[in-house]
Amino acid sequence: MTEPMNPELLRVVESDMARWVRDRIEVLPGRAKFCAHNAVRSLYWAGGIATLESTTYREGERGYRVPATFFLMHALEEAVAAFIACAKKSGYTALAKKVSPKDHVHKSTLPWLCGQIIELLGAYKIGLAYQADHDRIAVRYEDNGQVSYQVASMRLLGSVDQNGNSSASFADDIYARFTNEKDVHRLLKEGSGGRNYLIYADDNGFRTGPLDLEPELREIAVTVIGILWATVDMWEHKGERIQLVEIILKTTHELAEAAK
Repeated sequence: MTEPMNPELLRVVESDMARWVRDRIEVLPGRAKFCAHNAVRSLYWAGGIATLESTTYREGERGYRVPATFFLMHALEEAVAAFIACAKKSGYTALAKKVSPKDHVHKSTLPWLCGQIIELLGAYKIGLAYQADHDRIAVRYEDNGQVSYQVASMRLLGSVDQNGNSSASFADDIYARFTNEKDVHRLLKEGSGGRNYLIYADDNGFRTGPLDLEPELREIAVTVIGILWATVDMWEHKGERIQLVEIILKTTHELAEAAK
């Protein structure tokens, strides 16, 4: 009998693009491979637990949305750990060592940063699709009114500063999107304590989890698969220097340390 699974999450993890990524996890080096597998397993656990009660209704302290959300967050942390471990084996050792998989601020900052970068790229109207005839993920984007199609890779994304030099960090770009730097630091600190805040009761009582679990299941699953895709892409091009990988690592360290 098929195990129960939340349909929103299942649509993400069983999609053609997700399967393309998952099929390549086994070639990742050492710890990166194991963390990537852990991330996928945790997504399935979250999706299964989420079926034990309504995702939009919760009553009492035994609600299952809390453990479902816990495993979603764990999946995200394991995907980040896979990215960091792969970076250490792909030629980014010095930068990767500054982003600790044991530091909750670092681990929560990296996926948050990736979301910010995607929003910064919104003007390019990026779209992704799996091409079955070539067994690859393709990207569609617009640049100066011209539509282009390429094999999806982080190598396509580069950035220069106002002086025309290669950007080393997006920290200033991120800060510019908020009222002040303290707002960014507050968000990062709150995000780093999310799991403990969710699981443990305190003077204010126990937590109920998100009011509606559906968006969490869908959005975090997409983010996890996206980070795992970036990990696979990095490993497949380990002989090259990918500017975006360096920017993600350096900016993660800068923002996380500033938030402490």
